[in-house]
Amino acid sequence: MSGKKLINSADNAVDEALDGLTYIHPGLRRLQGHRVIVREQIDKQKVALLSGGGSGHEPFCAGYIGEGMLTAGVAGSVFASPPTSSILEGIRAIAKDNKAGALIIVINYTGDRINFGLALEKARHEGIKVEMFVCGEDCALTTADKTAGRRGLCGTMFVFKIVGAMAERGESLETIQQTAKAIASNMGTMGLALGPCSLPGHGPLFQVADDVIEIGLGVHGEAGVGQVPLCSAHDAVKKLLDHMTSASSATRLELTAGEELAVILNNLGGTSKLEELILAREIVTQLEGRGYKVKRFYSGHMMTSLEMSGILISILKVTKNGEWLELLDAPSSAPAWPSPLHSVLHGPDRFNPQPVPVAPTQKESDFTFEGVSLSPEGAQKVTSILSEASKALIDMEKKLNQLDSGCGDGDCGSTHAQGARELRDALATLDTVHPRVLLTQLGVLAEKMGGSSGGVYSLLFTGAAKAFMDHVSGDVDREAWVRALRFGLETVIKYGGAEPGDRTMIDALHPALLVLEQAGGTLTADVLKEAGSAASAGAEATATMQARAGRASYVSKDKVNQADPGAIAAATWFNII
Repeated sequence: MSGKKLINSADNAVDEALDGLTYIHPGLRRLQGHRVIVREQIDKQKVALLSGGGSGHEPFCAGYIGEGMLTAGVAGSVFASPPTSSILEGIRAIAKDNKAGALIIVINYTGDRINFGLALEKARHEGIKVEMFVCGEDCALTTADKTAGRRGLCGTMFVFKIVGAMAERGESLETIQQTAKAIASNMGTMGLALGPCSLPGHGPLFQVADDVIEIGLGVHGEAGVGQVPLCSAHDAVKKLLDHMTSASSATRLELTAGEELAVILNNLGGTSKLEELILAREIVTQLEGRGYKVKRFYSGHMMTSLEMSGILISILKVTKNGEWLELLDAPSSAPAWPSPLHSVLHGPDRFNPQPVPVAPTQKESDFTFEGVSLSPEGAQKVTSILSEASKALIDMEKKLNQLDSGCGDGDCGSTHAQGARELRDALATLDTVHPRVLLTQLGVLAEKMGGSSGGVYSLLFTGAAKAFMDHVSGDVDREAWVRALRFGLETVIKYGGAEPGDRTMIDALHPALLVLEQAGGTLTADVLKEAGSAASAGAEATATMQARAGRASYVSKDKVNQADPGAIAAATWFNII
């Protein structure tokens, strides 16, 4: 990883980020000359809450300032504890002349304990009523040997929310501090990383090989309990939960059957939302599979480590403290606190909702209308053409993918091959006697191709079926096939936006259509051969066309120098016809 970042300068990054936060949320204000964020309005009749630490963990901690959570937050440089002078100014801003007092919530790292502790002592010398709580809930340590203590991690967000709601409703400083200690003794956190992070202006802080996962690391990249081979989301979550609850670990989280839990899945910064949601599913499934009840679940970027690819899982036991759930549900204006969409019908308790039933999907064999029909010989010919076309497209998969690799996402051949396999497998169920039914069935089948190609072909066949809608019985009019191609292309153009000359499959089929229309209803072998040649020539001509539709239209012109794979595919099956 290169450590590239969209900043103006490494020296000013933290200050500009704090300014950006207040620009987005004007209800937050910055103390002049300090990296301290406070609420716009501070109620000096209620206990005030302050926290802080090094920057680079955004939205921690300033993002949790607001009614129902923190009153102020102090930021240090990236991954560095804030100076005592700024912490003291933050305490003064929220606790001076506040008889209810203030609680400082410190994440357990040595520098933070020292600097926040010194600021607290100075504030007390000024007559300010203030207490401090140090939160450490890391489950990575396995022994009780004397260390700097369990690291403070994203489980502290549970403390922010619960005691923040208590402060909002007017609870005393003593009660709030006792509750904070109780929360910490009932929770645990552990995480993993797939990749490192880098400080602004520097390279990666550490290295994680491509084929391993770092287990139990801290939010500054401190080494964890070890590395394990790269594995599935299921296995990764299992390893974390096993370690967190291991009977041999001195820092284990004791969970009993039927335990009610609140869970945080923290994205360390560089994990995609797709991965995050898969992991959320795994965490819920595995915890409930072990006999526990996940009553609340919060997920997102809560305490990051810059762009680190990884997660932290925090688990809070609420079985004997049901009021904590009410406090977690209490409203808060803090911009970073996630708000799950609760069920209107069933209340705030989390559950795994069942999918909403829908009407049975219409299958290819469900269509009952018929219309005009082909002779047995004609139907057999159609079956043969479809079989040959499906085989040809499957055989062309690699070629089409290669053509698509320079101007698309390299899957055009795979998409066409998938559609061709669906066609091959459904061939025996298709109504090759009645064109309208067949084209409608092909439109449904095309959706199974996936991607934009599936949609385009579904439009083509669905539009083509309109050519036979007015014919309720009798034999097929040859000109109806030409009209079908015209109607199909018009439908594709209408909804797809591409036109002849835009470097798409239309550039193969449109020249063929013109040949057929010029011949009137005389579809002789020579006319069909000429139409096939026109389709092939049109497809080859796309190599020199400027792409104006599809993914290729976003690619530099000098990279779009081969024939369009969709046009080549269309010319191939048209020539089989």
